[in-house]
Amino acid sequence: MTVFDKKNSKGKIASSSPFPFSFVYKNSKNPQNELPTHIHDFHEIIYVHKGTGTFFINNTLYDMKKGSVFVIPNDTIHHAVPNKDDLITSSVIFFSPALIQSIPVDDNFSYLSIIEKIKKNNIYKFPLPEKEQQTIEKYLNNIKVELNDNQLGSLHGAILITHQILLFLSRFSLKQMDNKFREEDFNQYWMNDIFTYIDNNYQSNISLELLAKKAHVSPAHFSRVFKQLTGMGLTVFLNKRRTSKAKELLWKTDYPVSYIAELSGFNSTPHFYRTFKKFIGTSPAEYRKTINDTKSK
Repeated sequence: MTVFDKKNSKGKIASSSPFPFSFVYKNSKNPQNELPTHIHDFHEIIYVHKGTGTFFINNTLYDMKKGSVFVIPNDTIHHAVPNKDDLITSSVIFFSPALIQSIPVDDNFSYLSIIEKIKKNNIYKFPLPEKEQQTIEKYLNNIKVELNDNQLGSLHGAILITHQILLFLSRFSLKQMDNKFREEDFNQYWMNDIFTYIDNNYQSNISLELLAKKAHVSPAHFSRVFKQLTGMGLTVFLNKRRTSKAKELLWKTDYPVSYIAELSGFNSTPHFYRTFKKFIGTSPAEYRKTINDTKSK
């Protein structure tokens, strides 16, 4: 495993950096070392070199296997579950949207259009054929070489290659996302219907018993499978999903905080404040102030 940042090849750029970029090359992790279901402010590109597992992203479960690329936009709930008998080896790029060139050269294309397309279609997996696997593996190796050499402009070189990867995936998606992109694993898991139900009904009162009944399994079995797949219990998952929606509303609207709490599915404003601060590290009002300060610059 190699982790790179703009300072050396040992650490990771802090999230406080104005231009965050981090690269992990061919890392293998045991299931117990994977993060629980989480969100972050960066975009993420993951390529699976080998191994198998399950990836929960937003409200869908995907198979992980060699040649799979996952693009995870910022503020997207996700959690990987590697197979302990066939560990995943993957390379990962974390990058801020601020790093990606956005000057309008061509009205029909932008490097971040693939991110918006993924958000719109809620499809996060690119199953690459062998030829395309070789292409992206070459790009990833080029990033490793660029950062290992640590020459003048190495970080800029790595970011330029990330632009190439985004262009490559945008072109590939034209052939895949608009056709049979969801492939066989989109409806492979009975739990996918449950995640869809949660996504459509998070504003209402959702209980373990209700979801178990919809899944036609016992509450105990449902709870066990749910935690295995997401890395957390139902209550924590719902609170994270609702907090994610609240972040979006704080960014996009001027609604009062109490109304946002209601729209996000929290049963009271104090509960909303406590939960938001627990997961985001700041109060909703402070988070909105940070957003407004950013927009005014």
